[in-house]
Amino acid sequence: MELRNTTLDDIASVAGFSATLRLVSWFGDLGSCYVPVEAKEGDLLVMLIGLPAARKLSEHFPGELLPIPMLQDLDVTNNRGAIAKLIAAGFSTREVSHILRISERRVQQLLREMEVVGLIEPVGPAKRRGTDNAAVWWVKNPNREAEGD
Repeated sequence: MELRNTTLDDIASVAGFSATLRLVSWFGDLGSCYVPVEAKEGDLLVMLIGLPAARKLSEHFPGELLPIPMLQDLDVTNNRGAIAKLIAAGFSTREVSHILRISERRVQQLLREMEVVGLIEPVGPAKRRGTDNAAVWWVKNPNREAEGD
């Protein structure tokens, strides 16, 4: 679970998070984003992220083609947080896998990664196994919203 600075981190540090998300939604894994030497109204970049953010990118990356990757790690990051919370709430890895709709093995892998770096306390084998009560919990949970599930 090594954290590395990415192209998106560099872009976000200059243009901001929201502008970076817009670039990902437009260009993500499909091509590169041309950053004009001087951003002006009518440029695609300006239409996508606004003039102030485009100007900042032009100052830092004038005339460059920036490769824009997809946010591949977002689902994994979200799953880690959900897994940690569900395990802390007493759910087994099997139950968590059903709730998150990922394999039980993937839940166990992500748990192990979080244990190794110290994000969570080690989870014992009994917690890793368990009965398949996720469907029952989901249906009978009184805190669940009545509509929209």
